[in-house]
Amino acid sequence: MNFQHLEYFNELAKTQYMAQAAQNLGISQPTLSYAVKKLEEELGVPLFEKSGRNIRLTVYGKSFAEYTQVGVKKILEGERRVMEMAEGSTGKVAIGVAHIVSPRFMPDVIREFRQVNPSSKVDFELQRGLTSELLTKVQGGDLDLALVTKTSKRRISDLELLPLMERHLELVVPAGHELANAGPVSLRVLSKYPFISFSRGNALSNFLQRIFDEHHVQVHQTSVSDDIETMMGLVAIGEGVALLPKSKYHEAPGVVNVPVEEDTSYTLCLVSKEGQQPKAVESMADFLQKFCRDHDLLS
Repeated sequence: MNFQHLEYFNELAKTQYMAQAAQNLGISQPTLSYAVKKLEEELGVPLFEKSGRNIRLTVYGKSFAEYTQVGVKKILEGERRVMEMAEGSTGKVAIGVAHIVSPRFMPDVIREFRQVNPSSKVDFELQRGLTSELLTKVQGGDLDLALVTKTSKRRISDLELLPLMERHLELVVPAGHELANAGPVSLRVLSKYPFISFSRGNALSNFLQRIFDEHHVQVHQTSVSDDIETMMGLVAIGEGVALLPKSKYHEAPGVVNVPVEEDTSYTLCLVSKEGQQPKAVESMADFLQKFCRDHDLLS
């Protein structure tokens, strides 16, 4: 069924006057008559009947018009929606955020995105989780993008990993701790203090274990969490010390950061599925990179 013919039918159903409908549509009356005739042939019933000098809808035409008026409107809305999606001005972007990333980071990104793109109607869905969980969701299509830690060179099939920020861990101790005013310290000092660590399955937990094994460091683990702010809170009340990311987003009262001698650097990556992505997803991926550059978060 010809979509344009349906548009013509709707206009004629509204005016029920051939000359007026043709004028409104900017077409000739024969063209309009032909469109109605083709629809009637396809349906096998008359849609209009003469009423003096005008025409009116038949019982079939009235029933058909109830559906075409809604259907044509929906199709036009769908066409506009797809065009907006292609331009990147609408759509939804689902973003996964690893626990290691501060809860304040993505709100800052989205606020600035709105300021730079005031006409954008893109919606955002944010999920927090372990790196392994988020990677699985990106692979399965449940997430468009994910901010995760990359602590090895292993390639992950079907995914593109774009390095976003280089980060390193520092020793975090309570204010007033004997190491609070120390210069760079060796990780071996950790054996003297209760240690607050990440849970098993967290990418940084495995990363720390590799570092400890490499440098023959033994720790006495007392508390476990995947939430950075919770871990800093535990440090502040004297529950132990921790190795946490050095970042302006990870600052808290009652704790002091102490540099360490060993290399504790890791990479925060932006992950997406391989291949072409919707424009809104590409726009947010580009904006995340720009945000990190503009705010000096790339090193």
